[in-house]
Amino acid sequence: MSTYIQRLRVFSVVAWLFLFIGLFSPETTAQNTTKDTVKKTTIQNKGNAKAQTAKKSPGGFFSKKFYGSTLYEWLIALSIILGAVIVGRILYWFFTKIVRIFTEKTETKLDDIIIDKIEEPIVAAIVIAGFWWGISYLHFAAKTKQQIEGFIYLIIILDVAWLIVRTIDGLIEEYIVPLVEESESNLDDAILPIARRGFKVIVWVIAVVVGLNNAGYDVATVLAGLGIGGVALAIGARTTIMNIFGGLSVLINQPFRIGDRILISGHDGYVQEIGLSNTRLRTFIDDFLVTIPNKVFTDKEVVNISAAAGVKGVFFLNISTKTPGEKITALTKFLQNLSINHEHLETDNKTTLQEFSDFSVMVRYVFYIKNEAPYWDTKTELGVRIMNYFQENNISFAQRRMTFFTEETTPPPMEDNDDDKEETGLGF
Repeated sequence: MSTYIQRLRVFSVVAWLFLFIGLFSPETTAQNTTKDTVKKTTIQNKGNAKAQTAKKSPGGFFSKKFYGSTLYEWLIALSIILGAVIVGRILYWFFTKIVRIFTEKTETKLDDIIIDKIEEPIVAAIVIAGFWWGISYLHFAAKTKQQIEGFIYLIIILDVAWLIVRTIDGLIEEYIVPLVEESESNLDDAILPIARRGFKVIVWVIAVVVGLNNAGYDVATVLAGLGIGGVALAIGARTTIMNIFGGLSVLINQPFRIGDRILISGHDGYVQEIGLSNTRLRTFIDDFLVTIPNKVFTDKEVVNISAAAGVKGVFFLNISTKTPGEKITALTKFLQNLSINHEHLETDNKTTLQEFSDFSVMVRYVFYIKNEAPYWDTKTELGVRIMNYFQENNISFAQRRMTFFTEETTPPPMEDNDDDKEETGLGF
């Protein structure tokens, strides 16, 4: 057993020890004898006599009252509550260590899901019942007692709602989610998370309303009171409503789907979740998770990169001007064949001699990586292949070189020019 249960056992033993001492002390025995004699002559209603005997507490130290109840009654209540906690812990251990052994041996997963989801709410129900039973031994004012009972009613209803939500959500996760993932349509992938959240919200709202009603609160009055701030609430909820309409627009028009790479408001990333009020992106470069309000998709343009044949990639190759033209022609053919024969590339490519400069010839290679292919790994592989081709064919990358002369350095001799006899001085 855990340390927590051992402590509860110690407290329970101490409580029962106090009860034993109080019940069998000489003062208690004498007082009880006197009280029994008086009761035999004065009590006329046998039903009331039985009720008072059940609530009877020993005299002496345990007859002292605290907040309307004797110490004896407080100890009984505490013992019952601690006992309920211990029973709940033992039952939880029984579920996790004994029952699961048998459920794991069955072919179906239904019993595993049910046991896993109901064990915590059932343990909580036992603790609530023990608390209720223990409180019944204490004396409170009528209004206070009514409030306590109403609170317990509310907790019981919420515990039942917790049980329902956990069980249904576990069944959906096990049986519905795999079917949705296997389907070809992406619409159900977006609707299912919204439906699951909506179901939870509905169950909890019903539980709170029913619980408050059973607790003695007039729910209609509470809801009517909300009308006082209805205008302010409507103004504050305007953004939420706009986000919800934006989410519905995304689900109906489907400008993108889960898994698509999109560009919106400066964010470039993959769609991971489409909610009713916001959408989550995993950024392409930094791998950050960005949450975007759905109203943004109705106000700004959305670029669906995944809708293209592939993801564009570009290499700019600056080659030395000393490279023969035949090698440059062979290089462009190599790059074109690289796109045609690579399994992760689309066959479409653009390989051109882009421009000349005073120190290099630039070859521009545009390729398209397939949407389902790993972008960064494929681009790295292409770069390595191009470098190997350069080394195998003795093609050099261009290097910008600058020569500086100082006063201590003699510049190279300059050719005489009959048209210009002036000295040029130092330069670079």
